[in-house]
Amino acid sequence: MEGGNALLSPQTGTIFWTLVTFAALLVLLRWVAWKPVLGLLEEREQTIKGSLEAARKAREEAETHLNESREALRNARQEMAAVIDKGQREAERLRQELMEKAQRDADETRRRGVEEIGREKRAALAEIREAAVDLAVSAAGKIVSSSMDEKAQRQLASDFLSKIGEGPRTS
Repeated sequence: MEGGNALLSPQTGTIFWTLVTFAALLVLLRWVAWKPVLGLLEEREQTIKGSLEAARKAREEAETHLNESREALRNARQEMAAVIDKGQREAERLRQELMEKAQRDADETRRRGVEEIGREKRAALAEIREAAVDLAVSAAGKIVSSSMDEKAQRQLASDFLSKIGEGPRTS
């Protein structure tokens, strides 16, 4: 059992070489493995930080663009409403102008019609007077130029009335 005790009892030479080996292994690991591993971890950390920063900036830009889009849409709606309102006012003004022009044209046409009717009426009355004067002169000339008996006078009156019924003479 003595061999089993030797493994369990501390020996200074073994402890020393164990410590030297452990220290050498630590230096070797630090130089060969830990620096690259720590460098990779640091690089990964920087990549993640950069990605998070890029995502934050992208989100802020997206929010900015969204707000700008909302503002542009609101402005477009306001402009559209203004254009529609202006178009409606312009259409109403144009309709009013057309109604006023149509009323003026109708009034002018009515006035010209009344004037034309008045001229035609005066011309017709003048023509009737002229025809009546011609008939009266003709009848008077016939009465004076002939000595008439009662039968001739009746015939002359009948002729005069029939000429009046025919209307004005055309020359």
